[in-house]
Amino acid sequence: MHGLLLLTALLTMAFLIYGLFQLNQRVMRLEEKKRQMAAEKAAEAQGSKATSTKKSDDIFHDLEGEALFYAMAGEYHQELEFSEDARKRFELVIRKHILEVLEKAKEGERSLDSETIIRTLRGPVRSWLPQDVVNSLLIQGAVLAKNATDERAIQSIQSTIDRLYMQLGYQSPEDLLGLDDDQMPERAEEQSEVSEGEPKRAPGADGFM
Repeated sequence: MHGLLLLTALLTMAFLIYGLFQLNQRVMRLEEKKRQMAAEKAAEAQGSKATSTKKSDDIFHDLEGEALFYAMAGEYHQELEFSEDARKRFELVIRKHILEVLEKAKEGERSLDSETIIRTLRGPVRSWLPQDVVNSLLIQGAVLAKNATDERAIQSIQSTIDRLYMQLGYQSPEDLLGLDDDQMPERAEEQSEVSEGEPKRAPGADGFM
């Protein structure tokens, strides 16, 4: 009798332990599933936020460098439309790129790549200028560095800028070479962003080659 009772107690305890083990395993699986679902939701939310931010900030349609230059000139990706804000910001980038090349010429540089990174208040932009434009600015900029009143160098630089701006459909700036050396880029950008009206493209403008 005592043996039967002991056997029954042992079996009951074994079933109880097994049941508790299975319950614990089920709880662990549920917790793991909850963690996976939470991680997936967080990843989706982050991806959605990143996509939304990219769409709102990407005014250049994922283009940069040479591709962006020729798209703005209307030679590549003619199906794309650039907003007034994009046109204004790109003009500012080109302006800063030109001034950077002239500053490099003043420092004695004789050769530069067509591409550079231009810093703006809304982040860096990979800018590109035709190599002949860069070379012309370097040559005449070096002359101007030695003689700031050299009329031929000033006219040559202005002519290069005029043709470049015509290719891009902008009105050539008259004050570009007259900017104060102490003028901060941020100030120039702010002035560009608040200026009214979008420069109109020149119909049938020839490429600067």
